[in-house]
Amino acid sequence: MTMLAVTGYASLDYPVGLAGQIGGDQTTLIDHRDPAAWPRIGGCPAYMALAVAGRSGPVLPVTWVGTGAESEHYVETLDNAGADTRGIARLPSPRAPTAILAYQDDGTCACLFDPVFAGDEELTEAQRGLIGSATHLCISVGPPHLTREILACRNRDARLYWVVKNDARCFTPDICAQISDIADVIFCNSSERGLVWDVGRDTLIVETRGPDGITVERNGQVQSLKVVPLPVRDTTGAGDTLAGGFVAAEMAGTTDPRAAVQIGLDMARKMLKRRLERQIP
Repeated sequence: MTMLAVTGYASLDYPVGLAGQIGGDQTTLIDHRDPAAWPRIGGCPAYMALAVAGRSGPVLPVTWVGTGAESEHYVETLDNAGADTRGIARLPSPRAPTAILAYQDDGTCACLFDPVFAGDEELTEAQRGLIGSATHLCISVGPPHLTREILACRNRDARLYWVVKNDARCFTPDICAQISDIADVIFCNSSERGLVWDVGRDTLIVETRGPDGITVERNGQVQSLKVVPLPVRDTTGAGDTLAGGFVAAEMAGTTDPRAAVQIGLDMARKMLKRRLERQIP
């Protein structure tokens, strides 16, 4: 039976749309706050789990939360979506990792992230066992001191995915080189492509390029998919959802990379359309 484990940071996200730009010693008005997202569970493990759950084999987020109400909300939301939450470890803190996502008037997003645990995360025996049992393993941005241990725990026959993020603490040059060399599929955007080092001959690179579409590259052969941009301000999680849809498609037996990317793209677009419907012009 196929099983996906996704490692990385958890987050409780508080997204807002601003009527201007953030500046020191001034008030900036909020002109939109999604009533369905206050807070909203976030982080790559959650978005991928929501995309995969119920569509293929079990999906297990491997992450760390606290013991307070926000952490309970995180776990309950994934439980209700059909994800397997045995890989979520609880640390003794009333706080949960939290992000404030301020979408500014110029289209940029100011992200304020509170990781809470500051390096206290450890892999539990249960987490090690789940990583070792997974037939599909995805590495996303997470506690940097655990990346090598996670890779050491994986089943060598497991299909390995890497969701890249511009985070120099987590993805140091040596870690990027190591994962690039062994990953089966790498997901990145155009600004993150520089973190991808020499890859294996059969490694697939899925690169999102905003309104310029998506490229699918393997063995020097590049294919492109077009996208139709949506005027949605809050795009957080779209890339992770695309990756989750791709993995779900592969776990369900899809072997054509373009078809798998299209399934992920359709999932991401559906998520963004729901947000757009709630967005105040």
